[in-house]
Amino acid sequence: MEWQDFLRIGVTVLGFLCFVAIIMWAFSKGTKPEMDEAAQAVLLDDDLPHAEHQ
Repeated sequence: MEWQDFLRIGVTVLGFLCFVAIIMWAFSKGTKPEMDEAAQAVLLDDDLPHAEHQ
């Protein structure tokens, strides 16, 4: 195998590990309040009057 093959395998494994880490962070219990607030942010902003930009 050439060095390019090892590089491709390494990048693929690194990408997969990053994906798994993001999924674990997103579904961890510690981030639930932040995620709930972010989910409601769009719905809560509709009741506010539009601010005039100067």
